[in-house]
Amino acid sequence: MARETSDPSRCARALDCSPMQRPALIALLLFCALAARAADAPQKGGFSLTKLTVDASRIVEGGPGKDGIHSVDAPKFVDLPEATWLGLDTEVLGLTVGDQSRAYPVRMLEYHQIVNDAFGDAPVVVSYDPLAGTPLAFSRKVDGRTLTFGVSGLLYNDNFLMFDRETNSLWSQFLGRAIAGPLSGKKLERLPLRQETAGAWIKRSAGTKVLVHPDPEHVPYITSPYSAYWMQDKILFPVQARDERFHAKELVLGVVVGGKARAYLGSIVTHEGGKVDDHVGGKRVQLRYSTDTGTFDWEVEEGVEVTEAYWLAWKAFHPDTEIWHDQTEAAKPK
Repeated sequence: MARETSDPSRCARALDCSPMQRPALIALLLFCALAARAADAPQKGGFSLTKLTVDASRIVEGGPGKDGIHSVDAPKFVDLPEATWLGLDTEVLGLTVGDQSRAYPVRMLEYHQIVNDAFGDAPVVVSYDPLAGTPLAFSRKVDGRTLTFGVSGLLYNDNFLMFDRETNSLWSQFLGRAIAGPLSGKKLERLPLRQETAGAWIKRSAGTKVLVHPDPEHVPYITSPYSAYWMQDKILFPVQARDERFHAKELVLGVVVGGKARAYLGSIVTHEGGKVDDHVGGKRVQLRYSTDTGTFDWEVEEGVEVTEAYWLAWKAFHPDTEIWHDQTEAAKPK
């Protein structure tokens, strides 16, 4: 039998009741209102875009649907000597929480994009978007609740949207913020994550453990599905802003201090000698860029938010960004 709880006539009849029945019936009315609102909300990719905080037209389907890209929900790690597949030039994402360090090979994250992990009693999510070139890590705790994340199959600003399995809310990976659903507006706590060669990470964290291939029987981790994409100077999906003076996939180290954004582009840093000693909002930023490995090495003061990304993504999310040692007039967002 069909449920009638959202029937307006039933909700209206609920008002004709005794005082003792009123609390339960008020709850029923609230449920009716919420159900009607959810039914009217736009839908995309199997998600209800309730409480949406961004332009719905910029949310698009990116290929595989919900969970079409499988997150790693039970990661396994080995000590460094056992990680025989890891070369010193292998690119990894390195994360340290407390006294524990772990390396997540980028090639594995290209296929899975999300690792739901825990360092003792500290639940974390390590994420990587191969379209935007963004490695980001967050605490999975929100208002005392532990969330588990998956890949939604949707994109916003050419960057993938995560979803949490507890409420089906959609989260911008770049922003670390829920943009639709019951948790819309909530923000995840950022954790410092480095993208560098395994050799550099091992020097930094000699006792690191290494992520084991999550699905070796079905995934060819030896190859990258994005090798052609890196070379294409194209933006495939809608973005809020763009600046076509630079290659869309050029690697950028971006910083934000007090709402002020500044981008350090690999090509400009190389032209200026390969290293930078700068100040943003009164905070010191030091970095090097290696053309041999295509990676940044950076040190910043507390209060500086660091994001590594492709130029297309940094510009999309920071339309008014400054560019360190930019020698030409900034192109206007299109």
